[in-house]
Amino acid sequence: MREFDLIIIGSGIVGSSLAYYSSKKEKRVLIIEKNYSGFNSSGTAQGGLAPYLGDDNKVRDLHKESYNLHKNIKNNILSESNINPCYSLKKLFHIISSKNELLRLENVIRNFYNPKNFEFMNLKEINQLEPKLRSAEFGALVANDYMEVDSFNLTNSLKDASINLGSEFINYDFTSENMVIKNSKFLGVNIGEGIINSTNIAFTSGPWTKVILKDHIDVGVKPLKGQIIKANSNEIFDNSFSWGRDYATKKMDGYIWMGTTEENVDFQEGTTEEAKDQILNSFKSTFSGFSDLNIKEQTACFRPYSIMNQPILKESPNIEGIYIGTGAGRNGIKLGPGMGKRLSDMIFN
Repeated sequence: MREFDLIIIGSGIVGSSLAYYSSKKEKRVLIIEKNYSGFNSSGTAQGGLAPYLGDDNKVRDLHKESYNLHKNIKNNILSESNINPCYSLKKLFHIISSKNELLRLENVIRNFYNPKNFEFMNLKEINQLEPKLRSAEFGALVANDYMEVDSFNLTNSLKDASINLGSEFINYDFTSENMVIKNSKFLGVNIGEGIINSTNIAFTSGPWTKVILKDHIDVGVKPLKGQIIKANSNEIFDNSFSWGRDYATKKMDGYIWMGTTEENVDFQEGTTEEAKDQILNSFKSTFSGFSDLNIKEQTACFRPYSIMNQPILKESPNIEGIYIGTGAGRNGIKLGPGMGKRLSDMIFN
């Protein structure tokens, strides 16, 4: 009878990070995945590691911790994995929408971040770096310590590294009925090849975590669909921009990635013309030029949004040994390593 210290359901960015940090502790880890690592949002996300500009201290601390982990991964992962996450450093221009936002951001930067990593620019200063930006009445906050990453490669590099460190991976369409529970304690799983023993199981299945565990615990997440357009252009576009809920950046694949929508449509799959028009109109109203823009791909994914818009990292209050890691929303790629490490520490420390 096989036995593991931890079974992980779902190998997106959080699950792969959890496997990575747990295997570095020499724990026996089994990853169970229905499809493949990075099948949904962890493999299709834009991969921008933008600074946290909110006011929640706990969330800010997780962002800071996770960004530092990304720097460590960038420097060391290729000694543990054959998959390159393709980190790249560039400037991020966050277009400021109002005087009130400007005042708030000035306070955020003064209190929460090293001011040397940020600068405020007016439109004239921005246009020296990006002349195609149409307007920025209140300027932009420019983050100089900003990275982007290939989300699919990052997720798979962490999974690959965990396997090289001793973790195991299998494909299986897991449901709650596969769990072996006795006296409110998790004891293992039965997935057809017999019982696999473990005292710990972590569900890192994005918004599907709520579906899998619906008979055991109410997980406060929902799917929020987001669509992205990838387009060709010969125009120079070296920096990354964000405005409102939208963004645009030229990735290492040579495409301009632009997005994104926030759609409450449950698990309704597929891309839509409405979303394409919305994204393109927002981009074209923000930038001039790009007359040669040629759409190459449109994608859609389901982000796990929490009710309080905060990541969920916890043990089940009802069944000992069941852990949950989900709810990072649009920040999944950035927060994934921090969430995985914190969940590993929660389980094994």
